[in-house]
Amino acid sequence: MSRASSLDLLPLLDRSAAALAAVRDEAMLVAAMDDVMTRIVDCEYIGLFFLDRRTARLRHAFTRGFTEEERRAAELTAMDRHVGEVFRTRTVLYLPEVRVETDPSARVNPRRHPVRSRLTVPVVGRGESVGVISLGNTRPAAFSDVQIALVNFVASLAGVVYWNLEDLRALNEQYSLVKTQKEELLELSAPILEAAPGVLLLPVVGRLDDERCAHVAQRLLQTVARRATRAVVFDLTGMGETGSASIAALIDVFRATRLMGAVCLLSGVTPASARRIVGLDLPLPTDRIYPSVHLALAAALAL
Repeated sequence: MSRASSLDLLPLLDRSAAALAAVRDEAMLVAAMDDVMTRIVDCEYIGLFFLDRRTARLRHAFTRGFTEEERRAAELTAMDRHVGEVFRTRTVLYLPEVRVETDPSARVNPRRHPVRSRLTVPVVGRGESVGVISLGNTRPAAFSDVQIALVNFVASLAGVVYWNLEDLRALNEQYSLVKTQKEELLELSAPILEAAPGVLLLPVVGRLDDERCAHVAQRLLQTVARRATRAVVFDLTGMGETGSASIAALIDVFRATRLMGAVCLLSGVTPASARRIVGLDLPLPTDRIYPSVHLALAAALAL
């Protein structure tokens, strides 16, 4: 904002707040910061650092004006320069006249364009320091009181953005963990075991719903296609209460398995499952039904 006096501040504040509040990922953050900072300041170097909680280091979430080499150097040395000091003390640092020859940051992280004025503002969220906004200008006294106040305002919003992104990251990690655990449970609830060469055993454990039926069908047919399979033993001994729709879906799995060229054998059919099958009036695509898995495997091996 090189012409601060000519700006209508209320629309600017409203636009900035709306842009940053809508951020849901770092791509949106970069776009929002680029728009907001363009309207506030006119300077060569802009960097938004966020705390990486896994490494306890500051990393760039947004930059402007840096070459890749400068950006890496600025990120690597952030904690050792004025950026780290502002982060630790939560104190705004404004240097209207930087003497390049005596500037410690210039020695640690030299730039193509020497910084002559510097504004560094802490980003605080939920009561803790979570980042820094760092601005560098090649002109002395480049930042007005209004611009400093606006950058402070943006820093406050950036603190909200930081925690929004952290919360989303945590939710995504939790979702990924739950999804992985669910997939593992599905695998364990209907493992496909090779009982002997060409003979697969599929013990069904627990309640069989539509999702599990679809999962079992996909894995089983892939396994039958991948291996030379002559027989599949479906053991229903451990199967829990199952609705009629799932019984019908399971019978479809039998049919699909037979179409793949494998003989289907059943063991462990409970009285309740038998009543449901009879009630559905769906003929089983097998006449090989055995009271125990031991007998079913023996029959499969004899094929």
